[in-house]
Amino acid sequence: MEEINLRDLLSYFKKRLVLFVVMVLFVVSAGTVYSVFIQKPEYKAQATVILSSDKSKTTIQNEINANKNLIDTYTEVVKSHRVLDRVKSEMQINDSYEQLVKKVTVASLKDTEIISISVVDLDKYHSYSLANKIADTFTDEISQIYNDKSVNVLDRAVEPQKPYNVDIIKQEAIYAAAGIILATAVIFLMFYFDRTIKTTEQIEQLFKLPIFGKVRKLETEKQKQQRRKRAEKAAKLEAKQAAKLEKEQQKEAKKAEKLAAKLEKQEKNNLIDVDFEEANDENTDNAQAEQKTEVKPVVEIKAVGRKIIAEEKAKQEKLAAEEEMIENENGNETDDFNEEILDEDSELVLRDNPKSKVSEDFRTIRTSLYFSLSSKGSNAVLISSSTPNEGKSFIASNLAVAFAKTKKKVLLIDCDMRLGRQHEIFGLSNKEGLSNLLAENKAEEYRKYLQKTTVKNLSVITRGVVPPNPSELLDSLTMETLLEKVKQKFDYVILDGTPIDGLSDSLILAKKTDRLVLVSAANMTTIEDLQNSKKALESIEVKISGVVLNRTIDERRGDKYNKYYS
Repeated sequence: MEEINLRDLLSYFKKRLVLFVVMVLFVVSAGTVYSVFIQKPEYKAQATVILSSDKSKTTIQNEINANKNLIDTYTEVVKSHRVLDRVKSEMQINDSYEQLVKKVTVASLKDTEIISISVVDLDKYHSYSLANKIADTFTDEISQIYNDKSVNVLDRAVEPQKPYNVDIIKQEAIYAAAGIILATAVIFLMFYFDRTIKTTEQIEQLFKLPIFGKVRKLETEKQKQQRRKRAEKAAKLEAKQAAKLEKEQQKEAKKAEKLAAKLEKQEKNNLIDVDFEEANDENTDNAQAEQKTEVKPVVEIKAVGRKIIAEEKAKQEKLAAEEEMIENENGNETDDFNEEILDEDSELVLRDNPKSKVSEDFRTIRTSLYFSLSSKGSNAVLISSSTPNEGKSFIASNLAVAFAKTKKKVLLIDCDMRLGRQHEIFGLSNKEGLSNLLAENKAEEYRKYLQKTTVKNLSVITRGVVPPNPSELLDSLTMETLLEKVKQKFDYVILDGTPIDGLSDSLILAKKTDRLVLVSAANMTTIEDLQNSKKALESIEVKISGVVLNRTIDERRGDKYNKYYS
């Protein structure tokens, strides 16, 4: 039995929490529908009879012991044809004996001489009337059978007020518990029988292969839309705050202008009064004193007004400076953002989103591969995968960009002459490519097939037209000559091969290159897929240099990238 890692199991449950909730809700909903619309309410009524005695107290204990021995017999008598057939006849019941006996339950209460007679029926009136009738008939028949009237009705059945089989709260709790158990069992079985590779640790433990790194899954269209909505919301909030700030500034400015105008008017009026009093030589000393008294507050008011205006002006200048600073900061952020994300749909994350976490993943892989290629003359790397749609072309293109970013001359060759798509990724022409070069035996003229990219130091040879014999072309002397020449002219040569499963192309190339990097997709590539690839490569004496685990978030991509296998 395969060992189960508890941490992986909990992680698996967490990633499938939505499925868990959906299954629980489905079970609860189905149960609710059954309880409300399908389940028929049944009513239960109960009557009891007791074995009694008229003998003296000295014989009571013996009588009790004897009665206990008769209880088992009496319970069978209750459901006998003699009793139930009589009940059917007297109550004019159309049910057969078999149907009637299914409605009746007879039980003896432990350590007592009491027998309970329960009847379940769809009609509540019929349930309690039938229970009472059976109890009466039973006591009457027992007195005739044993010629003894020691069996009597203890409690008569009463009309039930509600169905005994319908309890919404209890049933919903049962349905919820059943849903949780079922969902847990299903997800556990999914985990147990899930043979896909989920972690790099799993690869190391099962296959003893080195790990060059792992690459996070790119954003889905849904995630992109959510991010755009957040950005739009933030922009709207910022615009709203800016509008509010501008409105407050305008309000303060109007207030200051109004105050300044009021003070200026008041100052003019007071100055006129002062000039008039100074020109009047006939004014008394009291009048002059009064003048001084009046001028003083005017001067004070004037000073206060100028102070308020100065403070308001300083405030306005400060707000303007703050606003300018915010605008500059926003402008810088916008520039960085535009530089960081040039094309959201581009697969060249290292070129178009160099600050992303995925880009950092590729730098880590580049470092690991660099040390693997440190030996002299080792600079040709084949990127392949076990099966289609694991992301090998995505890995190959970004690794090429990663090496080119180190100011090294890099050549990326699309060796998937069947469905290669490097020309699509880089936006290049595919009129002439590797297939044309090999078919025309023009290894010496490989330069005419080189295409420059927007990434400095990176050139690409596209796949070219689809040939009828790609395996033969890759196994040709021309291909060997081409590799020898480009290995001398370029610091790194990266080959984007085909999947190993069912194709010989990558097996041929693996013998001609220095290193083989195998790409696996998390939660997609199975253990058997990787195992088969390893066996196929070992059969031609080629070792896997390392593994890159792609899309390390659990779910497979659903966007256009996954429409093609590479």
